[in-house]
Amino acid sequence: MVALPDSDERAFARAHAWLASLTGRGILLGLERVEAVLERLGDPHRGLTAVTIAGTNGKGSTAAFLASIMHAAGYRVGLYTSPHLVSITERIRIGGHTILPADFARWVGLVKDAMEREPQIPLTHFEVLTVMALGYFAERQIDVAVLEVGLGGRLDATNVVPARVAVLTPIGLDHQAYLGPTRQAIAREKVAILKPGGTLISGVAPSLWRDVVGPYAFAIRAPARRAGVDFIGTFEEDGFRYRGASHRLGAVTLGIRGVHQGLNASLACAAAEALGGLGFHLKAHHLAEGLYRARHRARLERIEPPEEPGWPAILIDGAHNPMGARTLARQVETYLPERPRVMLYGVNPDKDVRTMLASLVPRVDAVVLTQSSAVAVPDFERYQKRVEAIARRKGTRTAALVRPDAREALATACTLAGPEGGVLLTGSLYLIGDMLPLLPSGAGR
Repeated sequence: MVALPDSDERAFARAHAWLASLTGRGILLGLERVEAVLERLGDPHRGLTAVTIAGTNGKGSTAAFLASIMHAAGYRVGLYTSPHLVSITERIRIGGHTILPADFARWVGLVKDAMEREPQIPLTHFEVLTVMALGYFAERQIDVAVLEVGLGGRLDATNVVPARVAVLTPIGLDHQAYLGPTRQAIAREKVAILKPGGTLISGVAPSLWRDVVGPYAFAIRAPARRAGVDFIGTFEEDGFRYRGASHRLGAVTLGIRGVHQGLNASLACAAAEALGGLGFHLKAHHLAEGLYRARHRARLERIEPPEEPGWPAILIDGAHNPMGARTLARQVETYLPERPRVMLYGVNPDKDVRTMLASLVPRVDAVVLTQSSAVAVPDFERYQKRVEAIARRKGTRTAALVRPDAREALATACTLAGPEGGVLLTGSLYLIGDMLPLLPSGAGR
């Protein structure tokens, strides 16, 4: 990595520190504050052509596939995702390149100044990043912005930009305190990213389509295309195949692992076809190349044992909710067949830990419980008892150890697995971000 000049490094550090100070504001849903700050900046978002992606799981992978497709077609693509793994600059990208630290610091300063004019407008950490991304994309004159919703949809900061194409990935139970107690309530929040004049690309379950999503699209007279009905993506022995409104793809190797990525890839292809109806020129080989070249870290990412002694194989997946845990559980033996298999696990305390562990514990021989530097776990003993109770109920001998320090937890998991075994690193993406710098040098896909 090229070293930054001292002035840029100091400016980035100051900007990052100020932004981090906003995390105490938590989550404040609503668009008025974001719109007011954008107005003070000249409404840079007004001219953006946006694809907005909401859902419970698969948003980031779908966004990565779509951005890669549009890049393969020669377009200048802005990609906004969250959270990051190692550097906060990962959240804002153009053409696959993260925002430069100097530009990051400059845009923090611009947004901070706009917020602090009288009357002051208090934005949250995520809202500031969203305003920064929209302003930076407009400044760099991108052709299309691919925006991953942070939480929900209707009141998420990304919804200040009317989506020309709105994508819904599968919807499950997560963040119920903010979005509602049922899948139907959550779907109502998420489908609201669709506006009159936009096109909906839907990957939701038939029941949610029937009860919520379909009626909403019909009510605002928005064209909608459904996975499995209007476009189809399938995995066959030779690879992923797609049949859509205007394109057919033969066997393609996807750049992001997992059978479940077939749906995300098909949603991205359908979204690209919808952009084609807006004047973007795409051919089948652009879709194929984009799917093959797409990358999204910590999604069934396997790190082979290096030559350094003592390292096992490592599989990384950010399964941080019940739907993600179930998907991972179905595929862990395919991508990490080594035994003994040790799960290195940490997740935010507000998650449905019991349900997630019930899916994953039977697939491993031991669990090492830890925490990320961003979120402290208040009661490890409770989690340890849950692992042991699930193991007994499932008839396995899975043991649970507690190692709050991430570095010690990694060392313990690797020792338990041994050089012939494997480590499954999963749970919070913040935990994975802490662990990545500790893994063997050159670790990657």
